[in-house]
Amino acid sequence: MSYKDWKIWISALPWHLKWFVILVLVRPIVDNFYYLKNISPLLSPLYFVGIATPVLSITAIIVYKKKDKSIFDFLFGAWTVLMLISLFFMFIFDPLSKTFLEYLLKLTMPVYLFFFLRLLIRSRKDLDGVLQTFIYSSFFVIAIFLFEIFVNPVKVLKTRSLERIQGSYGDVMNYAIYMSLGFLIICYFYLRNKDLSSMIKMNRNIAIAIILSLACLFKISHTASYGVFIVILALFVLFNLKSNKTAGIILISVIACMAYFFGSSTIEEKIAPLVKTDIAVYEGTKENERLLHGRVGRWKMMLEEYSEFSVPAQMLGMPLMITETYPYVGTGSHNDFIRILFYTGFLGLLVYLLILINIILRLRILVSSDYFLVLATFMVLFMYSVSTCPTLYAPMLYIIYTVICYLSLPKSVLQESL
Repeated sequence: MSYKDWKIWISALPWHLKWFVILVLVRPIVDNFYYLKNISPLLSPLYFVGIATPVLSITAIIVYKKKDKSIFDFLFGAWTVLMLISLFFMFIFDPLSKTFLEYLLKLTMPVYLFFFLRLLIRSRKDLDGVLQTFIYSSFFVIAIFLFEIFVNPVKVLKTRSLERIQGSYGDVMNYAIYMSLGFLIICYFYLRNKDLSSMIKMNRNIAIAIILSLACLFKISHTASYGVFIVILALFVLFNLKSNKTAGIILISVIACMAYFFGSSTIEEKIAPLVKTDIAVYEGTKENERLLHGRVGRWKMMLEEYSEFSVPAQMLGMPLMITETYPYVGTGSHNDFIRILFYTGFLGLLVYLLILINIILRLRILVSSDYFLVLATFMVLFMYSVSTCPTLYAPMLYIIYTVICYLSLPKSVLQESL
């Protein structure tokens, strides 16, 4: 989608939908004011966004009805019911506190965003419009990142003997989100491109995306993001070989040359410190609980605690115990599957897994470029879910749910979009 086409698309959107596109565009700027909340909630635009987003989303969902239904609507509807049950018991334990209200807005985000995006995403043009908006929003993130590299780091943290930069964002996941999803979208647009006259431009964009992604990976030192980048790159090469063997072979040759000249030193300097504990576990010099920077030990402890819950709490979530649950249903688990298990119980986790399974099942009706987009998006969500909680990061959901909502459209609409 060209800039001109993007402007026409966004201009044609009604205001009950357009606000979301504007939010995606300015979100990286808003997120830079994260730490203002420590001074006063009234100074932080994130609080206003956190309140306005569900209000505008739910208002649109109530007023404007979508006509088609999909399996995803049923599954997200069931998940909504389970969330509301858990939130009801969280309210009983901690009624009307500031913490509860914050968690209420954050924990319901996955469902109200999905149903809102079902209103917005009605065709391929809407899909491309949101993806293009995300790329434009990434320009601000790139500017901040380059400033930190070439001028002065805004914030530097130490992790496993490596330095991490994270700007004014809450954590390095903000850089990771824009790196991984931005790279994915550039690869998707490359595979969509059928105009040979623009191949030079597309090749330039891919080269820039790879360079910026590698630079970001080396500076944020985030293990999961290395894996995500490698998987997206591998899928991109694979799909290129299917559609354009020449371009695929050239890309493989370039990657092989880079790996040969820079691979060993880069692995030793940038990656080895991140996985040295895991290597020690495999060698038998450290216990299994130390895997994934100690996360495996935490998960084992949490699952043992879950096994001691009452049957209703195991089925519907820890909040039914009417006890302190915030560390368990938030990011404290560092694993989205375990977080969802504690939040909405075994039934909630089952519904979430069915959502993931249905994403895979719908792949068979897609053409190559769409197949890449959906599969790569699924892998990003799945891989980050192992060691982080991606469904609690709004910018992550903006794109992942946009893709799922496109996938939710009737088969006839998807075929018309080809």
